[in-house]
Amino acid sequence: MAATKLQANWTAVSFGSAPISRVSQVSFTQGGTLSAYSGDGDHFPTVVVNLMSRPRATVTSADTAAVMAIAPGETGSFSATHKDAKGETGGDILYILANAVAENAETSGAHGQFGSATLSLMAYSSDGVTNPLSFTRA
Repeated sequence: MAATKLQANWTAVSFGSAPISRVSQVSFTQGGTLSAYSGDGDHFPTVVVNLMSRPRATVTSADTAAVMAIAPGETGSFSATHKDAKGETGGDILYILANAVAENAETSGAHGQFGSATLSLMAYSSDGVTNPLSFTRA
């Protein structure tokens, strides 16, 4: 069957060589920021460009020990696979955030509820031109 073009659930989530299991949420952002220019008698921008992007990712997991073991400033590749909703071949999306730097890990848990921890990551480009965030269909 053809891929559904719908995603559900995450697998193969890891930071560096550390797998992260019991994942309930992953998010990636391209981190684009627009800059607008106007001059002379302009009342509106005459140029709008993306001068800087700051790709980021976050992951939330019930495996709090694995997430909290990642120290702020630790660098590695963050990867996660967003599964095709029906598990069809070619429908998964594999995301890779190269040069990811752990910004913060935090954990919480309410009485009588499962706890969770969230890791936030920011990435840098090795050469200032290559986007550290990439994805492919698998």
